[in-house]
Amino acid sequence: MAGFAERIDRYFGISERGSSFSTELKGGLITFLSMSYILAVNPLILSPSASGYSFDEIFTATALAAVISCLLMGLYARFPVALAPGMGLNAFLSYTICQSMGFTFEQGLMIVFLSGVIFFLVTVTGLRKNMLESIPSSLKIAISAGIGFFIALLNLYNTGLLVHGDGTALKIGDFSDPGVLLALFCIITTLNFWYHKKWYAIPLSMAITWIIGVALFYAGVTSDVGTIPRGDSISAITIPDLGLFGKVFTGFDMIPSGMMAAFVGALVSMFIVDMFDTTGTLLTVTRETNLSEGKSDAEFLHRPMIADASASLCGAVCGTSTTTSYIESFTGIETGARTGLMAVFVALLFAVALVFSGIFSTLTSACTAGALCLVGLLMMKNIKDIEWADPVTSIASLITVFMMGLAGSITEGIALGFLAYTIGSAVVGRGREVSRTMWVLAVIFMLYFAINALLY
Repeated sequence: MAGFAERIDRYFGISERGSSFSTELKGGLITFLSMSYILAVNPLILSPSASGYSFDEIFTATALAAVISCLLMGLYARFPVALAPGMGLNAFLSYTICQSMGFTFEQGLMIVFLSGVIFFLVTVTGLRKNMLESIPSSLKIAISAGIGFFIALLNLYNTGLLVHGDGTALKIGDFSDPGVLLALFCIITTLNFWYHKKWYAIPLSMAITWIIGVALFYAGVTSDVGTIPRGDSISAITIPDLGLFGKVFTGFDMIPSGMMAAFVGALVSMFIVDMFDTTGTLLTVTRETNLSEGKSDAEFLHRPMIADASASLCGAVCGTSTTTSYIESFTGIETGARTGLMAVFVALLFAVALVFSGIFSTLTSACTAGALCLVGLLMMKNIKDIEWADPVTSIASLITVFMMGLAGSITEGIALGFLAYTIGSAVVGRGREVSRTMWVLAVIFMLYFAINALLY
């Protein structure tokens, strides 16, 4: 046994990085609890577009994708970052690609898979670094902030805190509705815990809201928005349902000619969002933990980036949205975890969670309202770093952020922002400063809008 422990220690470099088995286990447990909200949120977000598939199937796909991806990061890259289907990317698949553009869920998974293939090839060939450097940092920030705005707005709408207005796009919801008040309570509780820097802000708030909601259900309280958890549908143990596994390959049918522009636009946007999201998380973790050991970021992160790119493919094959690195891994790192063993422990915990679909299925949008608001807030926090003093950059960034939320489309938000930047730069005489990558993307997005205008 001692020999096995020594081999594990050497393989992961546990002692070398100043950690221990117990520290890695603690870090894995805390990281899992911090990101476990995705087990409830992902099925809630994907369900409207995944018609014909049950909560259990989407839940299993979510947990299984997390298991495989965390094992890849832990065993291959030996890096202390956990992965699961990403927030923003799941909303992009469900609300933009499937509901707005009209693709079937299987075709949406196919787009996720193909973007993962591109992401993998760009990573292994080293093009990733060049592409990242060719896009202005302000636009990268704007994309993240725009997705955060998109998530927060949808969350407020789905919980009844915002509703369609009379003469206005949106207005405040009915605060006499118990379901709306329950969602508001969850948001306030989550933000209060977060303000006091509690790592358990999301899971504890979800649990408290769920308990209160079940109590309201048994007390006979009803809600017009349907966000009070049903206490009579709880089942402790369920058998994982693999109904979505491999369904991505049924989406490789012929895309109608009228949808080709939307297909290309969705594919390019999915790739861009995943690349920025992943790279930002991995770079942040590396720099905050000083794990690079004197190596350059590109050299040290080569394996983690390949693991993450491979995980992008895993999500689609399992039947869910793109799997990506989670910034919540910081909660485990802050306890002292420094190796890939932490990610392995997270994978094991997601594997255990596979049989608890019956519990997570009772969590309503009111129970996850705090998680989505906090995630949206954190994605928007770097908006202060946009170059607001530069008119071209600031206008393009503002268009990117607001059009994602107001137009309800991540693709069109990115497209309009990129077009505003390239065209604006050309108009003011700064066209030579725009990279070739940006011009290529601008042409692609221009064709996307032109073809859509001709067809619809």
